[in-house]
Amino acid sequence: MNMKRTLVASVVAGVASATTILLKDEERREKAKRQLKQMYTKVTKQRAENQNGQTEIKAGHPDPYDVDDNKMVNEGALYSVQRYNEKQQQNQY
Repeated sequence: MNMKRTLVASVVAGVASATTILLKDEERREKAKRQLKQMYTKVTKQRAENQNGQTEIKAGHPDPYDVDDNKMVNEGALYSVQRYNEKQQQNQY
């Protein structure tokens, strides 16, 4: 247990010191910021695009006329109810 803590602390200290040395130069720091920003933008954009390439943001309250989304939610709710019923029936017998 103590060896594991020492190893983790050593790895964290090594990563922190390497990061400090690498980001000491302002040019490298700006390059790292740009790369991180590009990566973040790329990942979030891929998540937001649907199959048609249109950006779609869904959160909170579903549209009552979005049949596919409502069907998915309905099926998810039914799965948990069916699973509960199966467990109850197994316990009865």
